[in-house]
Amino acid sequence: MKPRGGLQELLDRQKLKKTSQRELIWNVLLEAKGHPSVEQIRDLLLASGHRIGVATIYRTLKLLLASGLVRQSRLNGMTRYEPLIGEPNHLHFICNECGSNVEFPSRKVEGLIKRVTAEHGFEERYSRYVISGLCKSCVSNEAAASSASEKHRLERVFLRDALEIIVAIERRGYTFYSNAARRAKDEGGRRMFQRLAAEEADHLKRLQEEYKALVSGSPWLKQERSRLSISRKIAEDIFPQKVLATIGETTNTNNVAALTIAMDLEKKSHQFFMNFARQINDPTGRKVFLDFAEDENSHLQTLEAEYRRIQVVR
Repeated sequence: MKPRGGLQELLDRQKLKKTSQRELIWNVLLEAKGHPSVEQIRDLLLASGHRIGVATIYRTLKLLLASGLVRQSRLNGMTRYEPLIGEPNHLHFICNECGSNVEFPSRKVEGLIKRVTAEHGFEERYSRYVISGLCKSCVSNEAAASSASEKHRLERVFLRDALEIIVAIERRGYTFYSNAARRAKDEGGRRMFQRLAAEEADHLKRLQEEYKALVSGSPWLKQERSRLSISRKIAEDIFPQKVLATIGETTNTNNVAALTIAMDLEKKSHQFFMNFARQINDPTGRKVFLDFAEDENSHLQTLEAEYRRIQVVR
């Protein structure tokens, strides 16, 4: 609360008549928190049971301004008023984010203004001292938001990289099984490789759609460098050409042989994704590889179950 000034003394000094309305408006200015606008002064008067029109408030404030008893300023787009009762001039720190207004009284500011105005023979009637920026709370919130934004950005980049590598592997797997189906001379082996190629095609389509949706939702990803230290050539290590070359050399690549080859490749794929997931610190990238390792393991279990069924039938 501001210290009370003797309105009568101030009015006498300015040779102004004291009225009940002036006193009420003056007291509201003294009691108000911050610097009220005309509308806020009216509302404060109404709250205390006094109905004074806006026009009367304007006239009183104009009189008080001309007498040097009140200072006018413009804060947050509104004209506001404050009583001058011997307090030092002060700065207003206005937060651009939350709109908070903090006063910073300063005798140095007051002394500087008096000296400069005196040097120029200028009588101060209106002054505005505002520093716009961010308050301590909003600075903290902005830093937290920036950190969260950076974390989200890195998660998107790791997810993109992981999907690109997995798509490359799945594309290689589809090509491998498709070529194997063409090379296999045994009808049973050919059908098995065709089925595996169809499963890889379905998996590849799902991954490509996921990748497309990711990049479409975050087009800036196209400009980001890769963050995963792994070459897409890993697909050749999982589905090597030398294995493909052995298929069809004889008529023995039947459905059992095809299953054996497929199970070995799926084991390698599953192990690769598990091992690489353990090396990734980013939780998003790690989860992608762990999920895919689980998919490969599920595929492997299906192949193993079919292999056991065929062995029993035989």
